Amino acid sequence: MEFWAYYRILKRRRWLLVAALLAAIVVAIAANRPQVGDFDSSANLSVPSMQRFFFVYGTQGSQNLAVDRTPQALDLVRGRDLAERVVQRFNLSMRPDELQRRLIVEKDPTLNLIRVSVSGKTPAEAVGLTNAVADTAASYDQELQRREATLAREFIEKQADGVATNPRGAEDALLDFQQQNGVALATPVNAEVAGLETQARQVDLSLAEIDARLTADRAQLHSQAATRSDKEITENPIAQILRGQLVQLEVALTSELATHTERYPSVVTTKAKIQAIKDRLKDELSKVVSTEKVAFNPIYDAIARDVINLEAEKVALQAKREGLRQGLVRMTRALPDTAQKQIEQSRLVRSVDIQSRVFANLQAQVTDARLKEQEVQVLGSLTVVDQARTARRAPFRGLQFKVTLASVLGVLGGAGLAFFLEYLDDTLRTPENAERLLGVPALVAVPFHNPPFDEAYRLLRVNVEAKKNGNGRGKGGGGGAFVVTSSRPREGSSTVVANLARAFARAGRRTIVVDAALRQPVQHVNFLVANSKGLTEVLRGEAALDDTLAPTTVPNLSVLPSGAMRPGADELLGSTAMADVLAELRQRADVVLVDTPAAGASTDAITVARFASGVLLVLDARRRAPLGVAEQVKSQLARVGAKVLGLVVTKVRPDLVHSYVFQERLDAPPRRLRLPPPPPLAVSVSGAVVLFFVLGVLAGLAVKAAQTSGVLLSIWTTAAQLGGRVP
Repeated sequence: MEFWAYYRILKRRRWLLVAALLAAIVVAIAANRPQVGDFDSSANLSVPSMQRFFFVYGTQGSQNLAVDRTPQALDLVRGRDLAERVVQRFNLSMRPDELQRRLIVEKDPTLNLIRVSVSGKTPAEAVGLTNAVADTAASYDQELQRREATLAREFIEKQADGVATNPRGAEDALLDFQQQNGVALATPVNAEVAGLETQARQVDLSLAEIDARLTADRAQLHSQAATRSDKEITENPIAQILRGQLVQLEVALTSELATHTERYPSVVTTKAKIQAIKDRLKDELSKVVSTEKVAFNPIYDAIARDVINLEAEKVALQAKREGLRQGLVRMTRALPDTAQKQIEQSRLVRSVDIQSRVFANLQAQVTDARLKEQEVQVLGSLTVVDQARTARRAPFRGLQFKVTLASVLGVLGGAGLAFFLEYLDDTLRTPENAERLLGVPALVAVPFHNPPFDEAYRLLRVNVEAKKNGNGRGKGGGGGAFVVTSSRPREGSSTVVANLARAFARAGRRTIVVDAALRQPVQHVNFLVANSKGLTEVLRGEAALDDTLAPTTVPNLSVLPSGAMRPGADELLGSTAMADVLAELRQRADVVLVDTPAAGASTDAITVARFASGVLLVLDARRRAPLGVAEQVKSQLARVGAKVLGLVVTKVRPDLVHSYVFQERLDAPPRRLRLPPPPPLAVSVSGAVVLFFVLGVLAGLAVKAAQTSGVLLSIWTTAAQLGGRVP
């Protein structure tokens, strides 16, 4: 199908396009309701540095803990716990998972910031939800950090309270011993024993510090997402074996140092073995950690690595303490009673010194923990640096876009519906369709209005004359007799007869119209002649042909009316009298046109067609395609020997026939370029007044519409806030 065929379809069904366009616009406006994603707003959160955060745990400067805290902060803001806190805190009328679907959390690629975006139905709702999430995230993170710092401080204070009584007890024990035994002189062996005891005390002090750090780290681990099992660390069989080997080496080292210096080869070798076992112990503990890993948490992993190092160091110190203890036992057995007392006195002195230092150290740690707890509250948590103040309209969400999209879809839908209806339309519409359906040439397409109306019958006259000159039939010579009929009633066959007869008469042809539609005659009405006597009387022999032929106001045109309606008159149409009448009329005229009833409803047309030169079959273009009836009429005419000369398609739309478009242009009067005269002053003034009045009314309506839309928007926003309780 060519472009102009599509154009004609759309032009003919333009009302459908307009209706679809208006319907789509109305639906878009009516369905325009606030949606969740219409507006979104953003706020920024500042993430504190890791060094400042970990300072509270006494690990400032540790390379193992220098990791980015941003992933943990992102998980906290995206988590369901925060969504539940926001819903409960602000009493929102939504579920936590719905809030999570509205929430978008992302890291700023250039700054150490987290951008929080929340979508809403209105700008106020989007801004309120964004600020609610940001404020709750900051307070929740501060609560978590303060809780961890508080746990560390409370643990150190508890340790300090437990150690506070130890220095006084040690001092009392030393005083009692001195009062009972006096002061003894030290010997070289005593000095050696004292040195071993000093080392043992230092080992005990180091173990106490390691236990304190392990307890603090494990308390922090419980507040983080677990990634490994601590049970495997302590129950590893390989670690137990290495610990036993380490104890044996420490005992051997103590024995070597009793008789040799630090540079003695056996002493150096033993120390190297001890260091190798320590390194292997760390590797075994690391393997346990790697096999028990569940999920990645940088904070947890950093603290866990510190726990591993402390565990390895603790094992080494325990082995060293065991070695020192065995050495002391061996040397103590060799000392006399006085030396034993001297050693006991030295032990008590060292105990007093150690307990005092431990207590002082814990007091200093308590002070540091309190300072660090305050520092975390101020600097160690998320901070809102940029609150949401305005909301942005999401793209492709506004009413203007929806109306535009609806308009495009409406036009496309209307065009598609127009083509679909065109496909379902089984009316003839054009003479080409009639030719394709019946296999008979269409002589002319008659439009349903002037000016192409008369030109169509002139073209039909030319085609009929061509057929007559090539296919003359009937009894005797003379002009041609043509039967005009249709497949169904009310398709315009009588109108075609009347107008075609006028076209022949105006062309100078002697024309006679025979009204053979005896049941419903109309030609006497068309030509304003009497119908008292006519074809019926001639066939019955009651009147002569000269007495019944009636002249008309059109020159060269006469009419033989049907005559009075009598029972059985239609049976006379197939008699020899009818053949004789047509033969005589052909002698008197150049063209004889016989108007008959519809061939699909009566056999009169088929009966008369036997005596005619040909048949003109009339079809209505606005009716459904007459596949069955028209084919049946064509077959019946062929069986009686009548020939269908062609089709006359009536009531055709002029825009469906190209020649009629040019005919309208040809018949149109020539256009002249004329300048309109200047309007009178009164007309100009009145026109200006009317124009200003119309513009004023339109401006007032626009302002009123804007005010109404503003009021509706404020009402909708207030209702949304009351319904959602968004701050």
